[in-house]
Amino acid sequence: MTLENDLKRALRREAPAPGFANRVMERIARQQAPPHRPMWWRAAAASVTLAAILGGYATHKVVEHRRGEHAKEQVLMAMRIAGEKVAYAQQEVRAIGTSD
Repeated sequence: MTLENDLKRALRREAPAPGFANRVMERIARQQAPPHRPMWWRAAAASVTLAAILGGYATHKVVEHRRGEHAKEQVLMAMRIAGEKVAYAQQEVRAIGTSD
């Protein structure tokens, strides 16, 4: 069985190359070193993003409020017109009733 032998040979334990542990420790030390770039740009980017989101939300609220006020005005005008029409109709009905 060649496949079985190949697997055993490929998976057998081997001693690491000389200096392996030192290379691993150096790499870990390099990865834990503080970044060379300043961190203030992240705070600035977060501030700008937050300001844009809050500004957009505030603008949305103002636009919705204005739409609501406009709709309210239209409803009140429609009710005023309807009231005038009803009053006129009542007046006409009374005029027909008194002319008999």
